[in-house]
Amino acid sequence: MTKLKTNSKNSSNIDDFMLRVKKKEKTTLMKIGICPSSKKIPAKNFVFPIMDYLHKNNIEVFIDDELKDNFSLPVIEDSSEIDIFITLGGDGTLLYFMNKYANHKNALFTAVNFGSLGFMADIRIEEFEGYLNDLINKRYEVHKRVMVDAISPAKDLHSAVNDVVLHRGNIKSMVGLEVKIDGLYFNTFQSDGLIISTPTGSTAYSLASGGPIVDPSLNAFIITPICPHTLTTRPFVIQDSSVIEITSISESNPITITMDGLSSFELNPNETMTVKLSSRSFNLISFPEKDNSFYSILRKKLGWKGSNSYGR
Repeated sequence: MTKLKTNSKNSSNIDDFMLRVKKKEKTTLMKIGICPSSKKIPAKNFVFPIMDYLHKNNIEVFIDDELKDNFSLPVIEDSSEIDIFITLGGDGTLLYFMNKYANHKNALFTAVNFGSLGFMADIRIEEFEGYLNDLINKRYEVHKRVMVDAISPAKDLHSAVNDVVLHRGNIKSMVGLEVKIDGLYFNTFQSDGLIISTPTGSTAYSLASGGPIVDPSLNAFIITPICPHTLTTRPFVIQDSSVIEITSISESNPITITMDGLSSFELNPNETMTVKLSSRSFNLISFPEKDNSFYSILRKKLGWKGSNSYGR
């Protein structure tokens, strides 16, 4: 039986190999970007305990570039390298960073609520450490939310998670908006504007304007007029496969169009814009152990006090 011979050179090679294995074992599990609201001091302060926890668990942590001077962390430069974004604020903060890093189509988002309502950012500060452990061990589910695209008369593409809002802006009177759905005339609205909302956005501006609450898993758009002049004008729910064309028939100043209250463009008299389902989706993380069904969130956030023991 031939005995394997070793020499100092072989021994050195083996040592180098074992060193590389150990280094590989220490490589980071994932890359997480922390995105706090710059307007909420408690949110910014909460970065430190999250950062410490993630570093102890061998997670590489990055910070949004707007707060690079506040933290000794590498800045998010290429969003496609980030596995998960953690936003600290409210739904508005989540929408802001989702739009900011929109070029990363597979981005996963989770959010800690420092705001008031928080239909999407529903994780409380005191419970987040437990969910951080679930996060780094990938014990979570991903809910894909539909998005909406608005195409300007100049053919520029704008995307939104919640809604596309046409508003009279600086115009002091009502505006006229002619709406077609899949090429068929639908209605002409005399109002302060019009909201085209996704199911996710049904609990936002559309709800405040009298629109219905729609389960975010449905394939639908909600057309909600803002302060319509005709009392019989009501919100309308359509398939999200529909293509909506909106023409300004006002003879005065341009109408302002905003996406999620962030980016905007103008629609001049007699110009037409198009609203349709986006090819992109918004990926929101939820944790199975948390009671965060859409119905549970509605009860908590809207203060519904119904009891399942009523009448028993």
